[in-house]
Amino acid sequence: MEISRIDLNKPERVSNTIVIDLFTKNYQRLNTEFFEFQFDWLNRAYAAFKDFDKYMILAYLFRKTFFSYSELFKVVTFDQFFSNKALEVEKFNIIQISKELNLSKETARRKVLEMENAGIIQKNKKIIWLNFDAFNIQRPDDSIKSFSRLLASMSEILYQNKITKKKYEKQHYVKGIKSKFTQVWGIFLDYQIDYIVQRSSLLNNDIIMFHIFGSLVYNQNLFMKKNGKSNHFRDEWWNDIIHMGDKKGISAMTISDLTGIPRPTVIRKLKALMNEKNVIKDKNNLYSFRDGPLMKKFNEIRMQNVEKFSSTIASFNNIVIDN
Repeated sequence: MEISRIDLNKPERVSNTIVIDLFTKNYQRLNTEFFEFQFDWLNRAYAAFKDFDKYMILAYLFRKTFFSYSELFKVVTFDQFFSNKALEVEKFNIIQISKELNLSKETARRKVLEMENAGIIQKNKKIIWLNFDAFNIQRPDDSIKSFSRLLASMSEILYQNKITKKKYEKQHYVKGIKSKFTQVWGIFLDYQIDYIVQRSSLLNNDIIMFHIFGSLVYNQNLFMKKNGKSNHFRDEWWNDIIHMGDKKGISAMTISDLTGIPRPTVIRKLKALMNEKNVIKDKNNLYSFRDGPLMKKFNEIRMQNVEKFSSTIASFNNIVIDN
C-alpha cells in the first residue's frame, strides 16, 4: 500500500487506513503495548468490585452519558466532570443492559440491584444518579496514562513514516484527553465494551476466564518480545507466539498475584481451559496456551480488532492533536 504524505499546510489528521497499515507493519511493538494496556485495564476493573459484571454495567452507564453529551455538542473536561458529587444518567432498562453486555436479564437485574443496595446507583422517582463512589471506581487516571503511552508510540511511527510533521509525547495526549474528556472517553468505552464482550463471548461470557487466558497470551507475547522477535501481522506472529508456550509458561500463583483473582479460582478456570484443549500444563506446573479451538477463534477476529482499534486510535489522535 502506498501511503500519502501529509500536506504541511493542512491540519495533521490521519485516516483509519493509514493507522491500520502502520499497526500491521509494526505489529509486535504496538500489540505488546496493547496487551499491556488491556491487562492493566482488566486488573483495575476486577479490583473495583471483584465482579466484572458490575464494572461493565458502570462503564455502560458512563458511555451512555458521554454519548448523550456528544449529541448535545457538550464537552466536559476531566477536572470538571470529576468535580461532581453525583452524576445524573439517562433512564435505562435491564433489557438494554442485558443486550449490550451479553448478560442474562436475571444477572443484569441482580447486579443493578446489588449496586442500588450499596448506594452506588440511586433512584429518586424518575431520576437515576451515580454517586461519588461510582466516580472513584470509573475515574480512569491510570488508563488515560497507559492509553496515552500507546498513542505516543503510534505518533512516533506516524512521524517516522512522514505521515505527520511532528511526533507527540505521552503527556500531550494525557492533556488532550483530559481537556476533551467526555468526548474522547465515550469513544474509548465504546471500543472497550465491545472488545471485552466479544472476546468473553467465546468463553461463555466469563470475563474472569478471559482475564486468566489473556494472562497466558500476555506472558507468551512478552517472552517473545524479550527474545528479539519482531514480526509482521499475520502468520509469523501467530506461529511464534504459539511456540513460545513450549519455552515459557506461568504458574497459577503468579497469575493470581498479577490479577488479584484468588488462586483456587485461577486453578479452576485453568482446568476448564485444559479440558477444552486450550491450555497445557508442563511438569513444573507452568501453564501456557496452545493452538486449540479458542486460539483459532481469537485469531479469526484478530484483523477485525486491528481495524476497530486503529479507528479508535485515529479518532483520538484527530480530536486531541490540537491541544
